[in-house]
This record gives sequence, structure tokens and C-alpha cells, in this order.
Amino acid sequence: MAEQPPERVSFPRLDALRALCFFSVFLFHSFHTERQDLLTSPTRHFVKGFLVASGDLGVNVFFVLSGFLITFLLIRERELGGNIHVGHFWLRRLLRIWPLYFACVAFGFLLFPWFKSMMGQLPNEQADAWYYIFFAANFDMLRNGLPDASTLAVLWSVGVEEQFYLVWPILLFALPTRVYPVLIACIIAASAVFNSFARDNLTILLHTISCMGDLAMGALGAWFLSHQRVAVFLRGIPTWPVILVHSTLLVLFFVRVPLVIHGVPEGVLRLTIALAAVLVLLCQSQWTGKVFMLPARGPLNYLGRISFGLYCLHPIGILVAVHLMRVYECDHRLWQVMLLQPAIALLTTIGLAALSFHFYESPFLRLKSRFAKVARSPEDRLRGR
Repeated sequence: MAEQPPERVSFPRLDALRALCFFSVFLFHSFHTERQDLLTSPTRHFVKGFLVASGDLGVNVFFVLSGFLITFLLIRERELGGNIHVGHFWLRRLLRIWPLYFACVAFGFLLFPWFKSMMGQLPNEQADAWYYIFFAANFDMLRNGLPDASTLAVLWSVGVEEQFYLVWPILLFALPTRVYPVLIACIIAASAVFNSFARDNLTILLHTISCMGDLAMGALGAWFLSHQRVAVFLRGIPTWPVILVHSTLLVLFFVRVPLVIHGVPEGVLRLTIALAAVLVLLCQSQWTGKVFMLPARGPLNYLGRISFGLYCLHPIGILVAVHLMRVYECDHRLWQVMLLQPAIALLTTIGLAALSFHFYESPFLRLKSRFAKVARSPEDRLRGR
């Protein structure tokens, strides 16, 4: 008897949302300069200090997205087959993440110091490679600070997700479905309590327990959506709640830094942003209206599908842009730093991510379908994270 192909689950607008999360992080890391006159420019200060000051929240929304998608697929797998194949889940995650992740780790620890020496600079890497090998880079950064290689600095979030992927399917496999909401609520509460006692905002940003609140909030959204009546309800909601939740997330993006400066706890803001993000996800996944709706296909969706590569490789794109502009002495004017540099970096990043996706990651992604009862899209097996 032929093996039954995996059921397909489609959330096409979430690919576009993932692309927007990448752009948020990319702009947060952009506009590099060492010229004092440009560093103190009011225009650069407005962009870096206000417009993209909360660009790192793209990572928070990535976490919510991951918790939502992974939990929805695991719940659906259990509904279809009566259980969850934990080993197959781990194999799927391994095939999706490990090839590019370890390539970036190797680049950061082996090639980056060599390239830096070739440019006449002294390598000064303080990061511990063992933390990165075992997906604990967030704890290395809490212990040793930012790594010298910017290509390593973004990998902490991949480590957090791998920690989540290690434990989450076991819990969903071992526990009856009726206690899923209790489990998720306990994780969110534990994360909130941890954040309330955290000694600094860096701990709230990087620590696994803090990040689990975002992932669990996404899981809560998936649990709600797994009930058919919730999906039907979301498709028919009026326009004003959709405008409200999207506007709330946008406002939080711009006011988060001022609120922190004025004493609002970062942990409270993190939980609020995660809640707003999961409500946006639910709207984007089900609502049939047009206001605030992201495209279901097109260039933005393609970028969302290769967003793992975009995220991991964008530090290389930025390094290439900064180096080229320095070599050709076109980094002396504000417009060059604010427009030309990010344009070169973005095009380089997209090129690297596309090459990686189609020629390096794709063979591993094709193997994923052999271990899946439920896959994400009816249109394309080679999807994003």
C-alpha cells in the first residue's frame, strides 16, 4: 500500500509577516558608521533612536510565529494519527535548521577571524564555541557579552528555538490534549514571574525562560485555532477588531523604547507585545477581509520562505556593504550611510539567502517530507522555518 502523503496546512500570509520581521531586525542592525559627525547626525539619531529602535522586536515576533506554527502542526498530527512522533519531529527540525546554522557557526569561529586579519584588524573573539555547538548561545552572550563576529551574534535566537523544539513535542506527546491550555498558561505565567525578578533587561531579552513566554503565547494561539469554531469566528469578525490589534502592535513597536526609559518594566512590555503579536497572527491566518491583510503570494512571501537564511546571513551582507563602502570611500556622507549602505547590504543578503535556500538547504528540506504527517503548504514543500 502506498504511503499516504502528508496533509497540507496553509498560512500563506504568515510568510509575508515573517519577511516583515526580518526587515525589522535588518534595519535595527543597519546604518553603521564610525564617523563622529554622522554618528551625531539628527537624521541618523531619529532613524536609529526612534524609527527602528525596537527593530529587535522582530525576533520576539519570530518566536511567537514559531510557537504558533509548530504547536498547530503538532496538535494536527495528534488529531490525525492519535499521537505525536517525537523522533520524526526532531529530524524535521534538524534538517531545517542544522545545515545553515552550523555553516554560520563555522564561518563565525573559523572564517571571520581570518577575514578580519586580512583586513588588518585584530580578531578578539570571546565567545565559547561549545555554547554555540549545543545551541546555548543565549547563555554565552549573558556570560561573555556580544561575540566579536556579528555573524554569531544573531544565532542566540536559533538556540532558544532549538531548546524549545527539544522539550515541547515531548510535553505535547506525554500530556492529554485537555491540559494543553493549562500547560501553556503555566509557561506564560512562569515567564512573566521570571521577568519580574530579572536583574536587567538583557536577561529579559536573552534568557530562555523569558523567551518561552513568546513561544508559549504563539502556542496558545495555535490551541485556540485548532478548534474549528474559533477559525469560523475569526473569518467573520468585523473590521474594527482587526484594525485595533494591528494598530496596537504598531504603536507598541514605536513607543516601547520611550516606555522603558520612563520606567515601564521590559517584562510587562514583552508579554503585551507577544499577546498583540498572536492576535495579529490569528487575524492574518483566518480573516477574510482586506484591511491590514498581508499578501498571500508574491515577492514578500518568497522572502518569508527564505527568511531563515535572510536572518542568519544578514550580518554578512552588512559586513560586505560596510567594507565595500570603506574601500571605495563612499561612506563619508549621510545619504550613503542611510540609503546606499542598507541597499547594498539588503541585496547581498537576499542573494546569499536565495543561493543558500535553493542550492544548499533544499536537499535537506526535501528529506523533511518523509517524516511529516502534516506539512505547511499545499503549494510548495520548500517552506520557511
